[in-house]
Amino acid sequence: MGKELKTAATISKFTKWAVVAIISCGAQVIYLTYLARYSFYDQVIEGLQISNTQLGVLYGLYGTTATIAYFFGGVLADKIRVKYLATLGFALSAVLTFWYSTTPSYEQLKVIFLLFGLCTTLIYWGIRYKAIRLVSSEENYSTNIGISYGVVGAIGLIVSFISIGIFEAFADAQQGFQTVLMFYAGINAVFAVLSFIIIPRFADEFEEKSAKFNLHELVQALKHPGVWLTTLCMFFVYTVYTSLAYTVSFLTAIGAAAAVASAISAIRTYGTSLFSSPIIGGVAQKKTPSRTIIWCCLITAICLAGLAVAPKSAGFMIPAVALIIVLSFFLSGAYGVTSSMLTETKVPVAIFGSASGILSVIGFLPDMFVSPIAGKWLDTYDTTGAYTRIFGVLAVSAVLAMICAWLVRVYKKKALKEN
Repeated sequence: MGKELKTAATISKFTKWAVVAIISCGAQVIYLTYLARYSFYDQVIEGLQISNTQLGVLYGLYGTTATIAYFFGGVLADKIRVKYLATLGFALSAVLTFWYSTTPSYEQLKVIFLLFGLCTTLIYWGIRYKAIRLVSSEENYSTNIGISYGVVGAIGLIVSFISIGIFEAFADAQQGFQTVLMFYAGINAVFAVLSFIIIPRFADEFEEKSAKFNLHELVQALKHPGVWLTTLCMFFVYTVYTSLAYTVSFLTAIGAAAAVASAISAIRTYGTSLFSSPIIGGVAQKKTPSRTIIWCCLITAICLAGLAVAPKSAGFMIPAVALIIVLSFFLSGAYGVTSSMLTETKVPVAIFGSASGILSVIGFLPDMFVSPIAGKWLDTYDTTGAYTRIFGVLAVSAVLAMICAWLVRVYKKKALKEN
């Protein structure tokens, strides 16, 4: 897009929305392999021929390296341009996904998941929120991040139904899974090319005077109360969000066919966010993100409590699907706007990458422990015991997220009085 440096004020509408589209789709595309279990939990288990506990270990390994990468990824995003990090992230994801499709051993899978946690998160995630911020004003960031998550939902829904079609085309689950992974690798390669061609160089990506790596931006971010309050809220919201993969296995456990459960899960994961993220993003801009998150998490907690105490049988299938869709709608909305509390609490754009890194390091810690614990419960307890524990813990997490959002409101009032 030329050598001229761009800003949110000078960028063309086409380029602005092209950047939003690429970065938003990237939040789905670059993690397609990781996210496969959210819609295809049973197919992943069958295709890899591993247990719930082993799959939990793989995702725990991913979460461990991703947690380390989140920390440094935020600093990296304040030092290297979005254009180059996006291109490299997609390219490396394509290579790893192709390797994943070659039927690796369980030991090789551990290496792949470790590398996924490092390369995609270290390189890409730090620019996830910052890129949207660079094409947005402070006033319309909440709306744009909501639209961004709507794009994530759209691309996720499309890819999921294509993936279901691929799975259904093969009688052998392992062959179907390999083909789906090759499809994912190809998509990542395409986005690597698009990122390099379309994403411009921004004038305010970082402070040019700080050419060398230093911890100044990180220290500033660590001192900002808004960063910590937003981060804690993300921790509890994400604990619930990352656990929704288990609603797929829950539906099959109470009698749904795997393909039907996957279709419902695709709608739950991506169809709901297609509408909820833009809608709730708009509400957050009018009513503030913190207030919006409180109400979204309240509804989420009620739905999860219902799933925890309800009978785990086929007779509960329709109510279960309804509760899952409703909680997914409001949870996706809350997840989509949680980062907006960084702008609500006046975190400066110059340290936004570092703030996003802190948000991600602590906010996404559940990736380290949720899957191993849930996988162990599924292999240890019966359907009632396992899912009562899972949904009960998630309901408590939703309540704790509400409390964190309320504390943001308390901090804002105090800050206004002091100023």
